[in-house]
Amino acid sequence: MAITKDGIRLIGLARGGRGVTVVNPGGQDVGIQVAKSGNPACLSDPAETVRGSLVRGLAVSGFGSDGLDVVCAAGWRVSRVRAVGNAEYGIFPSLSGPGRVDHSLASGANDTGIYVGQSHDVRVDHNTAAGNVSGFEIENSSAVRLDHNKATGDTAGILSFTLPFLAVPSNSGNRIDHNLVRANNKANTCTPGGDVCAVPSGSGIAVVAADANQVDHNQVHGNSSFGIIVANLCNAFHLSPSQCAGLGIDPNPDQNHIAFNTVTGNGTAPDPGIAPLPGADLLWDGTGSGNCWARNSAGSTFPAPLPSCG
Repeated sequence: MAITKDGIRLIGLARGGRGVTVVNPGGQDVGIQVAKSGNPACLSDPAETVRGSLVRGLAVSGFGSDGLDVVCAAGWRVSRVRAVGNAEYGIFPSLSGPGRVDHSLASGANDTGIYVGQSHDVRVDHNTAAGNVSGFEIENSSAVRLDHNKATGDTAGILSFTLPFLAVPSNSGNRIDHNLVRANNKANTCTPGGDVCAVPSGSGIAVVAADANQVDHNQVHGNSSFGIIVANLCNAFHLSPSQCAGLGIDPNPDQNHIAFNTVTGNGTAPDPGIAPLPGADLLWDGTGSGNCWARNSAGSTFPAPLPSCG
């Protein structure tokens, strides 16, 4: 099912207490797609953008790749959607903004439940991600707010990354706040070769090669590797110096503020993938500049003390 025109509203109307579910008829990769094309040229060509789309009140299940894609869209909204058991991504906005994902559920994705990539001015709020590899991910995006969500039972709760070789080369100015990130200790079931294969089980919130991200007022508990980490991409992916030099991005995290979070009971049984770092509630690999921590409630930190915000 594809939405290619402006102003289309796709709304599921329940009857007799039964909701509307879009089910894979067999051999279909994507359940619902809002897009004219997936061409990154849409970032500079308004003619390639779909405007004013709404998808609400539907379940999307069992597709070979993604449940719901929103690509090259502006003024869009995804609300009260259940994306369950789709192979790679549940809800996947990319090359888009402004827009919103709210009051939705994503589970069973072998990459990310609710993802925002190469996008700007997107709000992701009041959603639940459970049983995915990555619950929520902000990738190479700016001015994204991810707030009042719940991530539980995933491999990693929330990721904010900069990855190489993409049309948008940076991740900056995002806010991750007022989320509950609890017991994300699922084994990593990624599709081999995917970037999330490097994500250790037991990850709470990870800020990797991202700049000026604000992580505040989150509740982060019971994640076996770490609560909140700030790290260099090459360290996180265990890349050699020559591999790191070929990425074409700055792999360091810079100017990130971690404040007013309650982070307890994490790092008690760390995945070997975080070595040589130990498990901890608050964790930093020592890279980047201007990263700081303030007024967090945490049982363990590495290093101790962490740099404070002035």
